[in-house]
Amino acid sequence: MRYAGQISRSAFLFFAVIYSFVAFPQKKINSDSTCTKLNGKYLLSYWHDTKTIVAEPFHWRWKQWGTTAGIAAIWAVTYSFDDEIYKAVQENRSKGSNNISQYVIEPWGSGMYSIPLFAGMYVFSKPGSRHKQVALTGVKAFLITGGATAIAKHMFHRHRPGDNTPPDPRQWDGPLPLTTNFTSFPSGHTSVSFAMATVLALGYKDKPWVGITGYSVAALVGISRINDGKHWASDVVAGAALGSFIGITLSRINIKNLNLEADFSTPTPGLKLSLHLN
Repeated sequence: MRYAGQISRSAFLFFAVIYSFVAFPQKKINSDSTCTKLNGKYLLSYWHDTKTIVAEPFHWRWKQWGTTAGIAAIWAVTYSFDDEIYKAVQENRSKGSNNISQYVIEPWGSGMYSIPLFAGMYVFSKPGSRHKQVALTGVKAFLITGGATAIAKHMFHRHRPGDNTPPDPRQWDGPLPLTTNFTSFPSGHTSVSFAMATVLALGYKDKPWVGITGYSVAALVGISRINDGKHWASDVVAGAALGSFIGITLSRINIKNLNLEADFSTPTPGLKLSLHLN
């Protein structure tokens, strides 16, 4: 019960911070107002896009909240098996898996590989092209998601597997004290990986292999964080959900001719996607 109370207080404080953004007057963002140049307009869009992201849940309808409830249920089940999942992954950990994680997978989540990828897309594409829009949106997704994840980490203060002997997935110290210790929840590498994968998948909806590759890499990043003993499985699930949400919202705002709208005509919650290319 003590841990449940800490999680509840942390969640309340987290959403209070979110509401503080919404409380300020918000300028309506034109979905056709996209950026294809690295200039002052693009930098200013970070503030407006962040306000749009945090305000988004306040405009959801019941089916979107139903989807969120489903994700929360998946997280709850994962949380109940955190200890078992962690032990199973650690029992199968090897020098090979460590090397693959360190040199192949983890750098995508830290930005070491992904940011140069977007930089190359921006530099070597034609002015005003879709590639520049996707590149700038991908970098924005990395930075905004990283900031949102950092706020959540310092609200919840969950212990990492290596913070206790033996590892204890039920240790939460949030929302106080205000320290830099115990920052397991959610997984930052996973959240930014899924945010960037979502931008790529939606930006190149006409090229399914891009989305498949992006999400596969993002999933491997999440697994690598468990392999490396940095996170619990529920940290990874939360990071994936947060990153996907931010990636979807930023893609709708920033990528020209991409229309994402809630599909309320189907019996199950979801998104109706349509992409028109010039």
